[in-house]
Amino acid sequence: MTLAGGCRSAVELADRQATGADIANCVDGGTLVAAVAQAPVPGRVLAGSAANVMWVRGVFEPLLAVGPDGPVELLATGYTISADDRTAVLRLREGVRFHTGRAFTAQDVLYTVARALEPSSPSGVKSILSRWDVRVTGDHEITITSPAPLTPVLASVLDNTPILDRETAAGLDDGSALVGTGPFRVDRFRPGAEVSLVRNDDYWQAGLPRLDRIDNVVVPDTTAQIAAMRSGRTQLAYGMTTQDADTLARSGRMELGTTQNILYALVLDPRGPLADVRVRQAIGHAIDRERVVAQVFAGQGAPDAEPWPTAGDAPVPGSVPPPGWDPDRARKLVREAGAEGAAVPITIINNPQLQATYQIVANNLTEIGLRPSLVALTAPDYQSRLAAGDGGNYLSFRAQSETASLLVQTNPDYRLRGAHRPVTPPGYAPLVDAVVAAGAGPAAGPALGRLSDRILDDAVVQNLAVVPGPVVRSLDVQAATFGPSGLLSRETCMTR
Repeated sequence: MTLAGGCRSAVELADRQATGADIANCVDGGTLVAAVAQAPVPGRVLAGSAANVMWVRGVFEPLLAVGPDGPVELLATGYTISADDRTAVLRLREGVRFHTGRAFTAQDVLYTVARALEPSSPSGVKSILSRWDVRVTGDHEITITSPAPLTPVLASVLDNTPILDRETAAGLDDGSALVGTGPFRVDRFRPGAEVSLVRNDDYWQAGLPRLDRIDNVVVPDTTAQIAAMRSGRTQLAYGMTTQDADTLARSGRMELGTTQNILYALVLDPRGPLADVRVRQAIGHAIDRERVVAQVFAGQGAPDAEPWPTAGDAPVPGSVPPPGWDPDRARKLVREAGAEGAAVPITIINNPQLQATYQIVANNLTEIGLRPSLVALTAPDYQSRLAAGDGGNYLSFRAQSETASLLVQTNPDYRLRGAHRPVTPPGYAPLVDAVVAAGAGPAAGPALGRLSDRILDDAVVQNLAVVPGPVVRSLDVQAATFGPSGLLSRETCMTR
């Protein structure tokens, strides 16, 4: 998880926003220490990554970011969109310098877009960027022309394309040079262990950031994260299970918050025994989504099977009802398809919440006569397998803050080109094209409804639940908010 019209907010770290009194009690300066479960991956700066959620937005800034009430101007000071919603003109901020001292220019925007479009780039929005014509049209001006409406996607695409320093970007892959324009610069990077940020004294916005330093330390073990928070060695913790985060937050002077809502889904390979749509529909009826929410996510969030649980561009009229939990009907469908005893291997990233989700799904599938098995991979192996189209059936999770137009063009589970899915259902492409072409106009609702019906009927993507991404913070930390790309640390401060 976001667009100019129908934008959804970056979710507060805490369940309540820090009050003015809380922020007034902050002391400028100080060091914030965050415990994160995954090691930072500098090579994925141009892609959303849980591994980078605590540091990347402090170092690298985009032209526009997604904010609570719409796009937020960062390296752009304003923009206009043409009446036909196909052209955007962005004015670039003057006086901005990279951490090396070099002035930010329009050429850095062009370089960043070109870098995002490289075949090896991890950018999740390159399918949209590849259709844009991005040109320098003034000393401090960029013009973007698109064949499709820009309003539903402009802020999100730019938020996911932070500006790189073209002179040092070669050092991103190994972490030897991490240079942006952000409020913090990288002081130390130790692969697999930590990334430490220090205040950028030449930041373009006076008075920010408020902290002197942010240390992101890798603590993959949940027990160790809990101990570090309770002892006060760390003030933020990200990456533990929802149950552990909830328990920790109840232990005093801490609060449970969220990065942003996360959608968990089971994506099915429509080949072999699952080529029969009745088997895929049976799986939809077999999964006890209420149990997943209760047991895996401590009752937080909600079960959901709609393709777009929080679609912001338009309502979804006429969608078929999502599959309710109905094991008897599921068993009948499996028998009718002659699929009793069929093997259903399911691939996951080796992650405790996905493992717990798999256990429930596996029990449900066993109960209806299927034979599930687990394939647990490291994150790089998982991503490589999916990128090669060899994912098979897999449990996935993603931020749930995008618009439908953005999702169908960029999300691997829905997009038509480069999809993880090995088979594109006949007639699917025109439905996707209609959603993209509709933009945020009056045709958006009906177009999205037709696509939703088709996705639910095909039953390839089985959405399970929308849940918060848990973060625990000390009450000494205030104004710690999260956007789609991570912690927005410019105004984060500490009360002591």
